[in-house]
Amino acid sequence: MKKLIYCLIAGFLLWGCENFLNTEPLTDKTAENFPQTAADAEQMMAGIYTTMNNVQSQADRSFFFICEVASDDKLGGGGMNDIAAQSYETFQFSDNEMLSNFWQVTYMGIHRANFAIENMGLLGDDIVSPEKKDQFTGEALFLRAYFYSRLHTLFNEVPLKLTTEPINMGASSADSIYGQIASDLKTAIELLPDVPYTDTQQGRVTKWAAQALMARVFLFYTGFYQQSTIALPDGGSVTKQDVITWLEDCYANSGHHMVGDFHELWPYTNKLTIGDYQYIQDYMAKTGKTLKFASDDGARNPETVFALQFSNFADWDIRRGYSNTYQLFFALRGLQNLENTYPFAGGWGQGNSVPESLVEQWQADEPNDPRLWASVMNIEEEVVPLGYQRGQWDFVLESNYWGKKYNGVTARDSDGSLKNDYGVLMYNTSDNNQLSHTDDLVFIRYADVLLMLSELKEDASYMNEVRERADLDPVSYSLENIQKERRYEFAFEGLRWNDMRRWGPDYTKAGLEEQVGVAVYNFGVEDVHEALHPDGYSARYDATMGFFPIPQSQIDLSEGMMEQNAGYSQSGEGLYRGWSN
Repeated sequence: MKKLIYCLIAGFLLWGCENFLNTEPLTDKTAENFPQTAADAEQMMAGIYTTMNNVQSQADRSFFFICEVASDDKLGGGGMNDIAAQSYETFQFSDNEMLSNFWQVTYMGIHRANFAIENMGLLGDDIVSPEKKDQFTGEALFLRAYFYSRLHTLFNEVPLKLTTEPINMGASSADSIYGQIASDLKTAIELLPDVPYTDTQQGRVTKWAAQALMARVFLFYTGFYQQSTIALPDGGSVTKQDVITWLEDCYANSGHHMVGDFHELWPYTNKLTIGDYQYIQDYMAKTGKTLKFASDDGARNPETVFALQFSNFADWDIRRGYSNTYQLFFALRGLQNLENTYPFAGGWGQGNSVPESLVEQWQADEPNDPRLWASVMNIEEEVVPLGYQRGQWDFVLESNYWGKKYNGVTARDSDGSLKNDYGVLMYNTSDNNQLSHTDDLVFIRYADVLLMLSELKEDASYMNEVRERADLDPVSYSLENIQKERRYEFAFEGLRWNDMRRWGPDYTKAGLEEQVGVAVYNFGVEDVHEALHPDGYSARYDATMGFFPIPQSQIDLSEGMMEQNAGYSQSGEGLYRGWSN
């Protein structure tokens, strides 16, 4: 984990656009005068990556946040004013522009990727080598595919814009969108350097990331739409065997591997905190293991295939997205005295309450799985004895359990005082309770490569590699075993929601309904959870298929070429009207 991240090469690169589908340049950097130098090419690429950080400026209205809350792994809590977070719980909207920032920033990223794809070839080989131009083009294609995969799974059919030409256009079909995504990824795999991840620049897209994303896209499309292949726009298709071959290449040649112990993936095992965290000390005493955070020795985390990185330059202006604000939103509510939550930081308490139904099912399925308490905090055992106060501010849907993976982690200075994040001492980040957090947001882990290989090949051996790391006995292959393994390995990592959906509406609705009746605290008072829509989870899923509303401003700008998604309307269908007692 390095804090001087690649996206900062761009400085505050603003070339982009602001009207429908982001097509009009805002500055004087156009295809006529940019790029001209090798530095321009680097800046052009950095501008695409930077848009992922820009999404962080409104983390609670982002793809990752929605995927967490919409799934059966989280409850959309927060306070009385956190109506966006609560609306995701049952596929509603808090206002017509709820997801406008995500839409605009993602299309800005697509525009920048299109610009790079169109203009990279204009640079002479004496300025940028052919190999480097191939790499840059492969990265841009990957990122365009990544952006479209997020747009589709959130909004359903969206405009498929593949040029920088300023045109208005309607939504494309899912088949067309996935055909283009697969085509972009196939070309990216062919163009990106065929070298181990250790020979690539940290924070940049690799061939191995493209192979893994292809598998994830293939599994969602073929599962959700009940297809066997993805038809490519220029003919041919991507088949299951194609995807298996790519993943096998990643498995054999990427150099990626799992870290030794599951706990080592998460910030609470950093070298400044681990000695004071009683849970980890007890775990090491019980197992005889000596743990360390995967990046403490300065090396790259071998399990990280694709991640968003952050820096110590965040502020509340345009650089807000340079901090990992999920670690603020997902932190225990109230910004209480750090001693009350140590080693976890405090925050805004949105979207990180874990329903007891997950904990109970996990204990029933895998009673000896160390990943449970590595991932889930038991509030009663871990922080209430330290003085943590429930019901802070106006907290609703607060459960007895909390996600650990993306909760900020504090550290104690030599004088005994606690800093808002261990990065304050390790990386010289500012000691700010809202902007100190800089841990990577990991989108693809190597364990996912193994579990996707198991699922596609119907071969338990890869799944059992993941289980062996958790000291669990091997199991035979079955879809049910894969479903359980993915849920427990990747809990709170943003994957569960689309996994549920691709396994079918019956599977999805059964999981969602398990949340009804779980114990919660509302305003610090014991209560039970009821779905935040009178029709309930299953009816709302049937009405929306798990998609969310397109920002109304974009529909208006399309001049009739786009329509709102099913289950939402300006007349009030799908509108969340706020918390009521």
